[in-house]
Amino acid sequence: MVGDTAKKRRKQPEPRAGRKSSATTFFSWANPQPNISVNSAESEILRDQKILPIISGIQAGSPAEKKQHLIAACSIIEDPICRKLLLKQHIIQIILDKVLADSSQEVVTAGWALLNKIVLYEGYDISLHLYRKGIFSQITGAITTIKSGVFALATQPKSLSPSDQTLLWDYTSSVLSLLTKLSETTKEILDRVSNEDVLLLASALLGLKIGGHKISVPENVQIAAVILLDRVTDQNSIAYDLLVKDPGFVGNLMRIYTAKVEDAPLKIAATCSTLHNVISQSLALADDLAEDNKIADARLIAPLTAIIQAILSKQSPSQEEQQALFLSLETLSDVADCTVETFGHNAPGNTNGIQRKTPGDRSSPHSDLDMEDDDLLEGEDEDEDEDDEENEEDFQEDDDDDDENASDEELPDDLGADMAMVTGEEGTTARASKKKPFDSPELEFLLVATIPAVLPIATSTSSSEPERNIKLTTISLLSAIARAFALLCSKTHKCKFTLSQSLQQSYLPSTHEIWNILITPILCSNSADLKLAEKITELASHITAFTPSVSVSNNQHKSFLALYNATASIPLKVLCVKVLSNLARCQGTDRIEVNKELGTFFMTTVNKLPFYGDAEPADLPAPEVIIECLNAVYDVYDDVDNDYDEEVFVKLGFLKYLKSFVGRLRAMAKKVDRRTRFELRESADEALINLTEFIKYKTAEREEI
Repeated sequence: MVGDTAKKRRKQPEPRAGRKSSATTFFSWANPQPNISVNSAESEILRDQKILPIISGIQAGSPAEKKQHLIAACSIIEDPICRKLLLKQHIIQIILDKVLADSSQEVVTAGWALLNKIVLYEGYDISLHLYRKGIFSQITGAITTIKSGVFALATQPKSLSPSDQTLLWDYTSSVLSLLTKLSETTKEILDRVSNEDVLLLASALLGLKIGGHKISVPENVQIAAVILLDRVTDQNSIAYDLLVKDPGFVGNLMRIYTAKVEDAPLKIAATCSTLHNVISQSLALADDLAEDNKIADARLIAPLTAIIQAILSKQSPSQEEQQALFLSLETLSDVADCTVETFGHNAPGNTNGIQRKTPGDRSSPHSDLDMEDDDLLEGEDEDEDEDDEENEEDFQEDDDDDDENASDEELPDDLGADMAMVTGEEGTTARASKKKPFDSPELEFLLVATIPAVLPIATSTSSSEPERNIKLTTISLLSAIARAFALLCSKTHKCKFTLSQSLQQSYLPSTHEIWNILITPILCSNSADLKLAEKITELASHITAFTPSVSVSNNQHKSFLALYNATASIPLKVLCVKVLSNLARCQGTDRIEVNKELGTFFMTTVNKLPFYGDAEPADLPAPEVIIECLNAVYDVYDDVDNDYDEEVFVKLGFLKYLKSFVGRLRAMAKKVDRRTRFELRESADEALINLTEFIKYKTAEREEI
């Protein structure tokens, strides 16, 4: 029996939601922290000679001495041993109880700087500790002090001396940066940060005027403010509701993101990311903010891509520039993901703030990228008074003309055959699936500008952990773009629109290039990097979903089979099966042997399911893998007219094996606990139903022949 004095277990806090990584993610890559012990003789000497004098100096002496010791503490925080020793001497409690309550503003400012730096290195645990210690009572007072100081500076510039102004801005930067880190821990803390005083202050600091008076806010303070806004607005309706009440909020962001990227890459990247958050929230709520302010994700792609190009042009970019690169890549990736969610909304009129063009109206894929914002605004208003029904009729007529004029002869032979598969028997996916062709400015801009800009990063050789992670993030971006194209061209995707044939044709060469210069070399390298393998296989699954006819001349399919056998990761095995399934759908006499090899793999994998009464084999695949292999069989051999159906499915007797799977698959499904693995059990039950129906279908198919 547990004693009365036993402590109750603290409830685990709910993590905050968000589509993008933490603002400190790149910093943690560049500054990995080793696990160290401070229980050594050397640590004791360091404590006595260096740490204890600092702790003593912070608590006693004149304001100048306190400040000096706080600066000294700040200078050694990077050292993990010194930092751990300072924490063991209760530096956090000393700052909270004494330093932040000091009568000297210089001491208080130095205290906030030290606290901010400790949290930067220590992360989640210290942030949670600070919250539980009541840090927000001090933050509330700090925000009040900052607002008073900034207003005084704006209304009476001479009321603060240059040194006092520097002190004010240092104080502001530290508090805002600390709030950013706190906001990324739990939902409860995020909600506390999402208050009117904090958010409207951050928004005001991005402007040229405060209270109607001109003010010049230092660059580092604006960066701290916009990064805070970026992180707080990520999937946060509370922050959105507060910020949209500020009439200058969107205008300030739009003014910043159109500046020269070379001057402030991180500020512009964070601004674009914030705008993207706002656009996403506006579309999710179906309000008029995005449309009224003429803001759209399509407009963010050019400056974000320009940031990437500018940083890549430098031989030794700074850590801040690398952070801007990472944030730009992540934001573009989320733009691609959101394109799938919002595709076709409000068609055929003004969608996402950009006037959609019919395929026949495109004079150049570069046209919108080269426009200035004023030109874009003018172009958006030209057709606003047209009747929606008339627009839709014209839209369809133009697209039909475009489809009739499009020809595979315009493509190289290998891509022409590929395009025939992508667009279906009747010439376009739209006709075959009764979906209406529709353009996507976001995907068009990503295709024209972003893919060429980021491919050098994805194909580069990494020499450090930050470079490796930047490469992985770039592959994720390419994967998000590939996923968007694959889904929006899929007949099974639940949307009444599909990408226009001309946009599909424009993307097709890029898929082959990505497959040949990025995916294939990594496959052939047999890298032991599991994360890289996962990223590249996910990318390959989307590329091959769009175009199964990519080259297998280097036995790429065998490499995926080898990866499947080598990895213990079930998700990676499933991804490998997805890629192999897509590759198996390619027709042509030169691909029948490949189909035979892959079809045999699918059937052999499922055939490892034991019969009733037999012991489970040691290499029994996971249910997720079995289900994916069966899905592959259904997808690959769904049509008797496929040139490989007779040669592979019929001659190798796949139907007989499928019939033998029914009882074994039922037994597998029953072993999946519905209470603990509900989704997997649902998938297993669905696979069983599909198996019986597929057997009936293929049996009837043979009888008709």
